[in-house]
Amino acid sequence: MSILVIGTGAIGQRHADNLRDLGEGVSVYSWREGGIDGLRRLLDQTEFEAAIVCTATNIRLDVLKLTSSLGLPVYLEKPVAFKCADLAAITHCLGPLAERSFAGFMMRYHPALRFLADKDLKGQFRFDFEIGHDVHQWRQNWIFAQSYAAKPEGGGVLLDLCHELDMALTLFPDAKLTTVTSLDHCDHPRVDFATSINLITEAASGTVSMDYLSPASKRTIRLRGRDACFDLDLVKNTFYISDAHDERKMDGLSIDRQEMFKDTMRDFLRLIRGLHLENPLAPVLSKCAKSNDMICRAWEARRFIGTIGGDR
Repeated sequence: MSILVIGTGAIGQRHADNLRDLGEGVSVYSWREGGIDGLRRLLDQTEFEAAIVCTATNIRLDVLKLTSSLGLPVYLEKPVAFKCADLAAITHCLGPLAERSFAGFMMRYHPALRFLADKDLKGQFRFDFEIGHDVHQWRQNWIFAQSYAAKPEGGGVLLDLCHELDMALTLFPDAKLTTVTSLDHCDHPRVDFATSINLITEAASGTVSMDYLSPASKRTIRLRGRDACFDLDLVKNTFYISDAHDERKMDGLSIDRQEMFKDTMRDFLRLIRGLHLENPLAPVLSKCAKSNDMICRAWEARRFIGTIGGDR
């Protein structure tokens, strides 16, 4: 049986290509062309092993009602949802299938995050995760105003770049949300172009910051602790650890982005076939509840404190 990819945008095509590279049979369905009725007919006529769901976030529930009725495990692209009520409905719809499904948090396959996850971080009192991209440079031949990211419902940088929030929760699972501040754009009101999320644990505080505005791509993780500090730059691929004695560069923590996508897909295939997962951080949907919940609560808690201008 083949894997069904629902959605023919850039991420759907990437998943389909990767599955083919991994030797899998693939069927690709265009939601825009066929909608829910076409998907229902396809599922009535053809058996699939699993579904990769790459549709717009706000129509996920309709898709999952169909796939769940057939017992299909799913790979849900991030974000799984952006409203708490929708997330609750999706969770209820999937039921036990969440144990055999993935959320699309492929950054969990970055060697740097896996390195940090193996460390004892109890002494860390400060953490900062930052990502910034000028979308004109990041996505060539891409018009922001015509994209999903420009929609007040389901768009914006918090949802688009929510990997950073998942990474923070992966390392600091007890973190609680305090405040979320955002800037929107004069041409796109209520669409966050820059967002800062403040988190606290019993012994640490931190921020997760993301923006569409940085003139140069930024992606960093900074941890500050009593015994060690970590400075990781995931764009420049420089990784340092420092203590009272010296600062050391760590090698072997870089990876090609495409390989992370493939590694994630390999583990999803292992999951649906009952095999041992390679990555202990694998984003099994039932184990991503904190991240998915935090993304929704942060999106709903955004407080817009200003507006920026410029061509977007």
